[in-house]
Amino acid sequence: MEIEFIQIVVIVIIIIVFGVLITVTNLKKKVKVPVSKEQNSWQRIEILNSKKKEFLKKKEEVSFKYSAKGISDDNYANTIKYINDELKKIDLAINEEVSKLTDLQKSQDTGGDLRFQNIKLKGDLNEIKLERDNLKNRTTELEEFIKNMSKNNNSNLQVNESAKNKYYELILNTYKEIINNNEKKTISQIKEMVDPDNLTIKSIISKYKPIGFDFNKDYFETLRIIYNFFKSEIDFAKNDIKILYWLDPTQILKYKIADEQDAANMLCSVMKGLNDNEAYIYVVLLEDEKTHAIVKTKFKGVHYIFDLTQKTPFDLFKNNDEKKLFENYNYKNKKITKLIYKYNNNTYVNFDEEE
Repeated sequence: MEIEFIQIVVIVIIIIVFGVLITVTNLKKKVKVPVSKEQNSWQRIEILNSKKKEFLKKKEEVSFKYSAKGISDDNYANTIKYINDELKKIDLAINEEVSKLTDLQKSQDTGGDLRFQNIKLKGDLNEIKLERDNLKNRTTELEEFIKNMSKNNNSNLQVNESAKNKYYELILNTYKEIINNNEKKTISQIKEMVDPDNLTIKSIISKYKPIGFDFNKDYFETLRIIYNFFKSEIDFAKNDIKILYWLDPTQILKYKIADEQDAANMLCSVMKGLNDNEAYIYVVLLEDEKTHAIVKTKFKGVHYIFDLTQKTPFDLFKNNDEKKLFENYNYKNKKITKLIYKYNNNTYVNFDEEE
């Protein structure tokens, strides 16, 4: 009986061991196959995402070329359509792989819902990374595009402006003698360019001149205000083409531009309109052999030079000594070498004739 019992126990143990071995083997097979399939799906998704990234990059490149007018409308439309179709196919393939992964995870007893959420999150994360990389690349490309466009535009503007200036200069030089003959003025006509009775000059004075104006008390401050108004309103152009052309105060304020002598005429007209009998326009020769026009006056024993064309304080050039004033004055670091002539609405003095 004991032998039979022992035999039975041994047989039972052998059966149990075989049963365990068979169960373990089956479990390994059951787990191994889904894991292998899961890895394949992930690899497939990675490959598809890489392809998607390449197509998105191509799409950005095509858009960039089109914005820079590097390809035609038809070529752009066809290429974009092809790329969009391929992207749709890739998205469908990715969704299929995600579905496969979902089914695999649900067939396994390893916390299926949590695994499924992890798969979905990984897919979403890959999409976000792709979008981030694409946006980053697009931003870089757009920045470069804007820089290049800006350079090209500036370059084109400079070339166009240079070409236009040469063209205008050619026309002006052709008709220079005719213009100069028409614009040439006698001494009387030059004096008339200082015109305190000009309606534009009168309207400026009435706008800024205080009620009960007293020359000794109010003149200098009123002149300062009008001087600064002119500086803020007018751009100044140096006439280097040796063509005579005169602008009156109405034209200057309308077009907001003047050369130095037109500006001097306008300022001197205001000064005379404010009863400054010491105001004169001086035309001088500078160290670079070029002429320049300034306005000079004397107020309360101090001599002043006013120059609207320079970005300097209103009363920068002043001195109790008239000679030192002219010696100290400079225009673009060029000092005066000679006084040529001076004038206002009443007087014209040629310094060469005085010598």
